[in-house]
Amino acid sequence: MLKQDNNSNNILNNNPNTLTYVESTIALKKITFKFPTPLEERFIYKRAKDSQAFIHTGRYLLVLLFMTICLNVWLFFSDIVFYNDFEVVKSTYIPLATAIAFIILSPRLAIIQRYFYYFMAPVSIFVLHIIIKLSILYDGDYSDFVTYHLMTAIILMAFGLRFVMPLFIVVLLSSAGLSIIYTSYHSISINYSKFSNYYIVYSLVVMALAAISEWHERIAFLQSLLLTHQTEELKHLNEELDHIAHEDALTGIANRRSFDEVSRKEWDRGLRDQQPLTLLLLDVDFFKKYNDFYGHGEGDRCLHHIGQALKASIMRTSDVVARYGGEEFALLLPNTKASGGVQVAERVSAFIDGLAIRHEFSEVASHVTVSIGIATITANHTQSMTDLLKQADIALYQAKASGRHQFVVYQAPVTAIASSTTSS
Repeated sequence: MLKQDNNSNNILNNNPNTLTYVESTIALKKITFKFPTPLEERFIYKRAKDSQAFIHTGRYLLVLLFMTICLNVWLFFSDIVFYNDFEVVKSTYIPLATAIAFIILSPRLAIIQRYFYYFMAPVSIFVLHIIIKLSILYDGDYSDFVTYHLMTAIILMAFGLRFVMPLFIVVLLSSAGLSIIYTSYHSISINYSKFSNYYIVYSLVVMALAAISEWHERIAFLQSLLLTHQTEELKHLNEELDHIAHEDALTGIANRRSFDEVSRKEWDRGLRDQQPLTLLLLDVDFFKKYNDFYGHGEGDRCLHHIGQALKASIMRTSDVVARYGGEEFALLLPNTKASGGVQVAERVSAFIDGLAIRHEFSEVASHVTVSIGIATITANHTQSMTDLLKQADIALYQAKASGRHQFVVYQAPVTAIASSTTSS
């Protein structure tokens, strides 16, 4: 049964021994006609698919070749054709036509595709046996004529059906053995000198050529597997590097670089769609005192818990939470009005208060708290992401100046316009 492992990566990635085998075979260019089972199954699957493609592409040429042979027989050996009520047609050419039709139709039938060589091997043995038998039963020009077609059939089986070498040897030996048994049973003499030349010697020549071709194909197959493996490994490594480059190692959330990239994209999207963009800047209250008293190890753990709490507080996949720097964090909320930012700020404060991380030196609570600045801008051509950051930073400063452990929404300053009345 032909099987294809859809996850080609598993063949090399999950089995170091297989990877070592592939690398050593390629490096040493070992002559082999049998891989370890997982590799051999994939190789045979590939050969079968190539063979089916060959049959599908050359089906009309194969029919034309067979019709040409039949026409030559009809024109030049009509006495044999008409002999004994078309005996040679009934016993040879009709069965051959049936076998060829079966081979041509094989790529269309799912069960034959699945068990391709289980069908093709016996059919090939049958075809070769019929042609060998025909070359033995007749002599003279017709026997030579049939011999040429036997050679053609052997070549087509070697390079068209693409049997792997062990199976090809079985097909050739079985065909010869079956023909010898047939002639012995019917007391038909065989000219072994002729038989050894046109069948044995020629088969050995074709086997040698097919073996060289298969060996090169096997090496190319291993090289393609190794190349795919290395490409996927490189892709995986690049993904890991990209992940490292965009993730804050301490908190497990996006870092400043990732935030800057995403914020630029979201600003451009907001500019295109004319949607509001809301930003929350957070600062851990009295974090320096926390670090000084509890130590940097506890400080790192505190930041990690806060980062994870922020990550859990966002409700949409489009929202972005990032470590902005030191004990500062940022939440970017695309397509969100200021009122939505307030709801998120309330939820964030509740999440962090819920952590109940003890802070004896905080001046606003017995646990770690945060101050939050909120700013909202509908993207436009006169402002930029920098303006949104500045506004959120101003709001954060106001929250801290107002006593911390709270959030403040940025309000644009109102410019007073003086007016005077002139009396006459």
